[in-house]
Amino acid sequence: GAIAGCSGGGNDGETVTLTIWGDADNQAILEPAFEKINEAFEEKYPNIKLNYQFTGTIESINVAMQTDSLPDLFWVQGNKFTVMAEMARNGYIIPLDKYNLDVSLFPKDSLEYATVDGKLYCSPPSFIAYVTIYYNKDIFNKYGLKVPDTWDEFENVVKTLLDKGVTPIAVGGNGDFDRYWILQAMAASLSTDVLQGVVDGKEDIDFSNLETTFDLYREFATKGYFGKDVAAIDGAGAQLAFTNGKAAMIADGTWNNNTYQELGMNIGTFALPGKDGKRYAQSGPYNANTYAISSKSKHPDEAVKYLEFLMSQEAQQILADETGQVPMLNDIKPKNKAVKEMAAYDEIGLNIYNILTQVADKKSKPHDLLLTELAPKLMTGKMTGKEAVKLLKAELDKRSK
Repeated sequence: GAIAGCSGGGNDGETVTLTIWGDADNQAILEPAFEKINEAFEEKYPNIKLNYQFTGTIESINVAMQTDSLPDLFWVQGNKFTVMAEMARNGYIIPLDKYNLDVSLFPKDSLEYATVDGKLYCSPPSFIAYVTIYYNKDIFNKYGLKVPDTWDEFENVVKTLLDKGVTPIAVGGNGDFDRYWILQAMAASLSTDVLQGVVDGKEDIDFSNLETTFDLYREFATKGYFGKDVAAIDGAGAQLAFTNGKAAMIADGTWNNNTYQELGMNIGTFALPGKDGKRYAQSGPYNANTYAISSKSKHPDEAVKYLEFLMSQEAQQILADETGQVPMLNDIKPKNKAVKEMAAYDEIGLNIYNILTQVADKKSKPHDLLLTELAPKLMTGKMTGKEAVKLLKAELDKRSK
């Protein structure tokens, strides 16, 4: 390697090059931030050069594992899916505990996301991505509505809007995830206790709050709260109904915040309140800065320096400023008022799809059942909450004991 200054990583002043694969699917959102982060890193460590490419797709990482050609570092999705756990258990990525990274500022949710079998395997996430309720302030003002503080107030807002001839909540009923987003928000706000029981493997869970959640979802759909012809509209159609003022609200990810803000509409957000009057986000750390190190890397010590930098306030603030994501850590300043609003939740409720994914195994696929059977049948009134819970329990019971 070329001779470089003697500060930073590298051995005997030699330059080390780290190959890093970024998140290809989110390149448009993340590229400006990573250009700045990588530049700042190379300035701090003149002996470490970064060959950073947005080539990390689920498929390319999978192929690289099978062909033994993983880069030094690559982005991972933590415990959102089972992939990182499989990589850790099969020795593809290195446990980070021996490096004593300073994780004192990261909340429990964030550290759990980065942990497999009690060991840290990736840089913990600094941002939360959850489904929030975007609302049209002009429509709310026109009818004298205020942001709801309780579930009852939320139901009132919805009823009032329908009475005035406005679609209360735009929902795309004909795509698996499009119809799911509002259900994710409702389940976190109304039935986190049930989901906690499922993930803890409790024996005799009381499913009544989840049954109520399913029934409310069904009722909202069949009463027209999600729009007249909800089953025929897709996600793009729902977004259009909201952005052209036909619908007063939409449940969508905080990750789409910039898209809505750039329209110049008078849009606000609120986290959906539960019956206890608390506003709930859903557990969903955002994998903007979650990277793991390949066990085949020839430069693990330098790779760890990159992870440390991703965990630094400097790198986190660059991400916040460039992407407008919602911080999970108190020392990151939200980019603007809109992001600050999205950070105004009281509790992090559980994310129903993630929880069902976490407890799935080869015999039992409760997350697929939720998306492809329960949600569409509840939405079209072909199934009750009671029937949905019965099917879900039967699917959970198929798991290998």
